[in-house]
Amino acid sequence: MQKSKFLNLVLAAAVLVLTILLSTKNNNSDMHTTTTVTSENTRLLSPDSATVPFKKKSLGVRTEVYPKPALVIGSYDKEGKPNMMTAAWVGIANSNPLSIAVSMRPATYSYGNVSESKSFTVNIPSAELAKYVDYAGRFSGKDVDKFKETGLTPVKSEFVNAPYIKEFPIVLECELTEFHDLGSHRQFIGKVLDVKADEAILDADGRVDVNLLNPLVYAGGNYYETGRLIAKVGESLKDIDGKPYVPDYSQRYQNETLEVIHSRKSVRHFTDQPVSKEQIETLLRAGMAAPSAVNRQPWVFYVVTQRETLDTLSQQLPYAKMLTQAQAAIVVCGDMEKAGNLKDEGYWVHDCAAATENILLAAESMGLGAVWTASYPYDDRTQVVIKALKLPENHIPLNVIPIGYPTGEDLPKNKWKPENIIWQ
Repeated sequence: MQKSKFLNLVLAAAVLVLTILLSTKNNNSDMHTTTTVTSENTRLLSPDSATVPFKKKSLGVRTEVYPKPALVIGSYDKEGKPNMMTAAWVGIANSNPLSIAVSMRPATYSYGNVSESKSFTVNIPSAELAKYVDYAGRFSGKDVDKFKETGLTPVKSEFVNAPYIKEFPIVLECELTEFHDLGSHRQFIGKVLDVKADEAILDADGRVDVNLLNPLVYAGGNYYETGRLIAKVGESLKDIDGKPYVPDYSQRYQNETLEVIHSRKSVRHFTDQPVSKEQIETLLRAGMAAPSAVNRQPWVFYVVTQRETLDTLSQQLPYAKMLTQAQAAIVVCGDMEKAGNLKDEGYWVHDCAAATENILLAAESMGLGAVWTASYPYDDRTQVVIKALKLPENHIPLNVIPIGYPTGEDLPKNKWKPENIIWQ
C-alpha cells in the first residue's frame, strides 16, 4: 500500500513538472513570435534573430565613412626630390572653381612639401596598382626614395610645381589656394588646373569609363575594387513605392563570386544591343578555364553571329526560340579526337558541361544574359545543329548558348532546399 502511494506521488510530481515546462515554453514562444505583417514586401524578424533590422549599436567616435578614396599625393621637397604619399582623407571641396581638399598630419613629409611648394597632384590608381598605393602609405619620404624603391616614374606637371605618377591612369594638377588647421590634420585646398587621363580608359565620348579604370577604394583597413554597376542615376527612382523598407541580409554575399553564382539566371529575353567580339572572347576564356579529365580539354566552341543562322536554329530547336532576339550564340561541342579513349566513358560531356557553366557565370558577371539550351543527347536536335553549322563528324554539339543583353524580365530562382542534403 505504501509502495502504491509512493508511485502515485512520483507520477503526480512528474505531471506537475511537465505542465510547468510546457507552460514556460508556450510563454516564451508567445514572447518571441511576430504575427503581424505590415505589407507583402516587409519581412519582420523575431527579436532573437541574429539579424534584427535597424538595431543600432554605439561605436563611439570612429571614421566609419565608406568608401574612402585610396589616392596618392605627389609633391616636391625643397631640393626638388619627388615624393608621393597615400591619402584617404581626400574629397571634392568645390565645383567652381573645381577644388580638391586633402588633409595631412604635420608629421608627414608631404605636409611640409605642399606647404612650401604651394602645389600638389592627386593621382588616382586602378585596383592593380594597390601594392604601390600600400607602399606609398607605409613609408615616409624622409627615409626612402619611394619612386626609386617602387620603380614608378615621376613626371613634372605641366601647370603646377609638383610631380605626377606616369603609371597612374588619372592625375589632377592642383594649385594650393588655402589651408585650414583643424586639429590633428591640416586641410589643404587645391584648385584643379588640369586633369589628365590615359586614353585607354576613355569611352567613345571621351569620358572616363569607370569599369576600365577600376578605381581602388579604401575601407576598414583594406583595399577593394570598385565593384559592378548597380544602377544609373535616376534609373531606380521607379522602384520608390512608399512602402516600409526592411533589409534582407540573406541576399548579401561575402564576395562577388558568390553573388554571381546566386544571381545567375536563365535569360530568354534580350535587347537589340550588340555584343562585341571582345566580350565573346572573355566568355570563351572563362569556358576554357574549366576543369577536364586528364586535362584533355575535349572542347571546341563555335561562335554564331550571323542572323540567318541564329534564326534557323531558333526555328528548328524546340527550346531555343530566344535565338531570334539574341545577338550571338556559343555552341559548345565535344571534340572526339581530343577526347581520345575517354570518349566512350562520356567524360567529354562532364568537361564541356563544366565549360558551359563557366560561360554562363561569366556572362552574368559581365551584365550579359545567357541560357543553356540542350542539343546532346537528343539525336534530332544534334542533327539540326550539325547541319546548320556544317560540323565535322568528330564535333558533337552539347548545347547552344544564346548570348545578349537581358531585358530584365528574367529573374534568378531560389533553389536552396535543405531536404536535398544528406549529412553523414
